[in-house]
Amino acid sequence: MPVLYLFAVPACLLVGLLFTGMAMAGLSGRVDALMQADNRAFADQGQIEGRGDLLFTDDTQGLRSGLSLALRRRDGVNEARLYQLFVEKRLPQTPLSGKQLDVSLGRLQRADGLGFYTLDGAQLRLQGQRLTINAYAGRPGRIEGFRRLDAQALYGADGHYPLPAQAGMGPGMLRLGWQRLVDERSVDRINAGWRASAGKASVASLLQGTYLPTERRLENVQAYVEGNVSKKSFMRLRFETYTASHFRLSFRQRFYAHYALNGQMTLSGKWHHRPRHDLSGQLRLRRVWRQTTQGGYANKGVGISLDVRGRRPRGQTWGAQFDHLRLHDDQNIGLYFQFGTALSAQRRSVVSGVVQFQERRLIGSNRVLRLEAQVEQAIRADLYASCFVSFIHNSNLQNEYRAGVRLSYLFDDRGLRFAP
Repeated sequence: MPVLYLFAVPACLLVGLLFTGMAMAGLSGRVDALMQADNRAFADQGQIEGRGDLLFTDDTQGLRSGLSLALRRRDGVNEARLYQLFVEKRLPQTPLSGKQLDVSLGRLQRADGLGFYTLDGAQLRLQGQRLTINAYAGRPGRIEGFRRLDAQALYGADGHYPLPAQAGMGPGMLRLGWQRLVDERSVDRINAGWRASAGKASVASLLQGTYLPTERRLENVQAYVEGNVSKKSFMRLRFETYTASHFRLSFRQRFYAHYALNGQMTLSGKWHHRPRHDLSGQLRLRRVWRQTTQGGYANKGVGISLDVRGRRPRGQTWGAQFDHLRLHDDQNIGLYFQFGTALSAQRRSVVSGVVQFQERRLIGSNRVLRLEAQVEQAIRADLYASCFVSFIHNSNLQNEYRAGVRLSYLFDDRGLRFAP
């Protein structure tokens, strides 16, 4: 029965807990049962899902392992996804004196310039008093939006070297790495980064990026400098470039490039101010350059956003944001509101709304109104139930809705807290 399928993952994981031992101090994680309907992602079909995330740590034995999986049923079709399954062993006795070696095997999760992805293979981490070296090899797979973009293999290594505080700046970090992605052809990437935290000068900075030797170009360059203006405010100046590396964009790439395959550069400045402990706001200005099909950055845009957030004496939180971005022929003007409150000692709710005016070359003018509400009930200290509903009205596109109920069980919750 479909309803029984909903509890398949929680049941399997709880059985595993019994064999492992609930009293074991190094075991933490969560299991979820979810029922939802979404006319955009599921084409007016409901979905039931069971998901589990486990993390086991034994510091005395130098052992660590993790498991993340999900089972879904939609439109009579069953689907299984394994996001993580690894074991990690610490080997304190190494031929190199004073060094510590960690070996990880299985399906790992990684995040770097390639995005957020899985790696079926192995990873070695050699840590000394100052220098840390990571080496990894395996088959990568994308997991964003549950769509995988596979390659045949990925090899890489990187080193991290801490920098001492100097010239009024705080301690920093120097990073250098190499990657080879093997698919229809091999692509090498050189990753480098430098970061310095705030010191006596109250200034922090970062510079990092990726260089592609075969194409002789930079990719994903990021740089920023920030510092305190006063005790209640600070400013940040940020520069960032991006060039899509695949014709099928990931979620992050679509967000960053505004659904465009062209290269893009952004220069932004942000001023953050907190006049009181329960009130804060920030103003952000940005300039955007987009690469044309003929090359060069001819398409230019400007944007401004104003964000205000606060907290009331009884624990209510609220926020409001105005955002405007004009990029060539495209334009976005939006207002966002959010209010959260505790209805009782065990129940809380969040209500939010968005009003947006869009101008697109492909769809023309579109007015968007979105309303969303979520209520969470604590049944016990480790057991939660929540329901959520959202509706999006588009004047020139199909309306969208999403609604569902989730039951979550969290145990121990040490070391790693998984997102719901």
